[in-house]
Amino acid sequence: MLFSLLIPLLAGIWLDKRLGTAPLFILIGAVLGILAATVGVARMTLRTFSVAIGQDSDQQVEANGKEEPE
Repeated sequence: MLFSLLIPLLAGIWLDKRLGTAPLFILIGAVLGILAATVGVARMTLRTFSVAIGQDSDQQVEANGKEEPE
């Protein structure tokens, strides 16, 4: 997650230094980095919840001795 924030930001700083466009690419890099980190956190959260829900249904099957219809 740290790299998804830093790489676009550092690229924006580098581009601004080369092109002389003070805050333009820094802001674009920061926004892209924040978006990438947000998407990464959302994907990790969804994956974690899906694993937790899957484990809960497996435990219910073991406790009841049969599979419940979905």
